[in-house]
Amino acid sequence: MWRVLSGRGFVAVALLVSSAAWPALARGTMGIAGEALAAPVPASAHQPDAVDVALDPGHSAWDVGATGAGLAEYQLTLDVANRVRARLEESGYRVRQTRTDNSRVAPSVPRDSIEATRVEQEARIAAAGAAPIYVSIHFNAHPNRSLRGTETYFNKDNFHSESVILGTAIHAELLGALHEIGYTPVDRGVREDLTAGKPYGHFFSLRGPFPSVLVESLFLSNPTESEMLRQDSVLEAVADGIARGIARYLGDGLGIMGG
Repeated sequence: MWRVLSGRGFVAVALLVSSAAWPALARGTMGIAGEALAAPVPASAHQPDAVDVALDPGHSAWDVGATGAGLAEYQLTLDVANRVRARLEESGYRVRQTRTDNSRVAPSVPRDSIEATRVEQEARIAAAGAAPIYVSIHFNAHPNRSLRGTETYFNKDNFHSESVILGTAIHAELLGALHEIGYTPVDRGVREDLTAGKPYGHFFSLRGPFPSVLVESLFLSNPTESEMLRQDSVLEAVADGIARGIARYLGDGLGIMGG
């Protein structure tokens, strides 16, 4: 149970990740796609380089990521990040992207693949600058091509409560946005990143000095979902969901204010 700051003051919230009630709670008064996002909370005037959110389009031409149906993850993540940014900026939020082209962010990386990943993610965290939250956008893959759905990760050792609330808001909005266009993805939950079994433990991208989440929108390795991602309406829905979740967290002041 936490005390949460909302537009109506402090309220008590019991957080049950992946509960059936969360989509309605996280969406609140946001409405369906196309309606206005929540009113912005301005970045601090005392930090001229501050933004309201840092968006990280996962992967790059250097580390392509997942592939499927002729699509590459690094291209899709940049496409979706651009759409999310446009939606948020239209509503008055200040946004910074860790990359705006297909190049990696780090000027050089070690030969060891794990160390190279760490260096690249550290460069992205540095590129985020003074941001209160960090959202890394990805698409999933698995050797079992029947797996499908949406999952969102957080690092329990890094701004645990804030990251869970941010991730749950985005996750619920993303599920809702996909449902609105006629697709009901498998809800794979808001999960600690250690459950992904990476050899380096917590995702490097979730180790920055701010609440952070990593969103795996759909599976490029799943034939149905990869074909869906060729449709502009699906990319629009993914962007809508992520943007609405971010705006819900920022606009309604969902940060933790005490234990």
